[in-house]
Amino acid sequence: MFELSRDSTVPLVDQICERVTQLVRHGQLSAGTRLPSIRKLARQVSASPFTVVDAYDRLVARGVIESRAGRGFFVAQRRLSPPLVAVEALDDPGSDALALARLCVTSSADIIPAGAGFLPENWLLEAGPAAALTRLARGRRAQPWLPCPPQGMAELREQIATGLVQHGIAASAANIVTTYGASQAFDLLARILLAPGDAVLVEEPGYFVLFEQLRAHHVRLIPVPRHADGPDLAALEEACRAHRPRAFFMQTLVHNPTGSSADPAHCHRILSLAEQFGFAVVEDDVYGDLYEGSAVRLAQIDGLRHVIYVGTYTKLIGPSLRVGYVAADAALISQLVERKVLSVLSGSTLLECFVTEVLGNGRYKRHVEQMRARLARMRRDARLALESAGVRFDAAHGEGMFLWGRVPDGTPVDELVRRAREHSILLARGTLFSPTGGCAQWLRFNVAHSTSPRLVQFLGEALRAA
Repeated sequence: MFELSRDSTVPLVDQICERVTQLVRHGQLSAGTRLPSIRKLARQVSASPFTVVDAYDRLVARGVIESRAGRGFFVAQRRLSPPLVAVEALDDPGSDALALARLCVTSSADIIPAGAGFLPENWLLEAGPAAALTRLARGRRAQPWLPCPPQGMAELREQIATGLVQHGIAASAANIVTTYGASQAFDLLARILLAPGDAVLVEEPGYFVLFEQLRAHHVRLIPVPRHADGPDLAALEEACRAHRPRAFFMQTLVHNPTGSSADPAHCHRILSLAEQFGFAVVEDDVYGDLYEGSAVRLAQIDGLRHVIYVGTYTKLIGPSLRVGYVAADAALISQLVERKVLSVLSGSTLLECFVTEVLGNGRYKRHVEQMRARLARMRRDARLALESAGVRFDAAHGEGMFLWGRVPDGTPVDELVRRAREHSILLARGTLFSPTGGCAQWLRFNVAHSTSPRLVQFLGEALRAA
């Protein structure tokens, strides 16, 4: 039927699967054809019957062949696929916030993800994952397939609390609940803190996915302009007096999309207004580890009285590692655990064990230090490249993954984004980062993906022609 290579590094079972699949694909084995029995094929290819059993099981799982009780294995009938024309005629994914979020997590290797929110694969934590998985396999921690405590693994919460104390935030493991990334944290908080019609303060520009999450709870989004030194304090106080907000969602450090960080004076004034007007401050610190130097966080000053602190390990360890957390007072943590149980029952022991290993071996801290230096170089290079194409930036340089750039007035940004997609370039238009649809002439750039000559050439030609 075919021969196997003993000199190949490909396991025999994989070779059998590949040979049979190719014979079926090229029509040499037509639908309904009976395959050799397990023992017969084992003799033909000089392999163990157990190897053939494994190969046949895999081929059945892939739908290439089928097993008929008492009769053997047969080539499966081909399932009809939609015509190519129909596939090509599928609707455009759109240009709203949800479309950008989907494109960010499904981009292929052919696309330049200049507007995406993730780092390149080869930037993510190196060496740590393999070592962590090895230790998990050796059973040095709780069995990763067993149920996870709803509040999160105690050892992980202890490690998170230790990190918070190092930041000057007074918190213990009892003040922490783990979540499936920061997104679930925001959703759980919205369910507990907010009711339809409530006024909620958000930064403009700000995190576009958060806006959509809050809108789903039918609250009123009240924008507060964000500047290089933090939220506009006069606008914040005016919004507090006019709307009596229930909460304010903000990023103190390494703001998305501008890269700016609030200074201590702004932090103190924000907390003073929270005390005066009685609103909760949800401090989104998902990029805070990228801040260089001595940082001042709202939770550090406040002691978790008015501040609810949200963090995650998804951004820097890996986007599929959905482990975030909330630090808050004990009463709110109890409510969050109840809501978490009602929504997803519990977290993932496997993922939480993994993060526990990575934090415990010291690799994460070294990785973050290397990432800061690498991002600083890429911010400089990306800014120079984009400026050469006609994009303009504020004088303040900021930090972290993102650059917030302005294109010339009169540039049709929606058309620019659409044309970029036709050239396999993903751009993030500024209106998505505004709760009011403002920031029309702005784009967010991921510095790790924004030095591509193809991107710079496209923008240069498009902006000159606008």
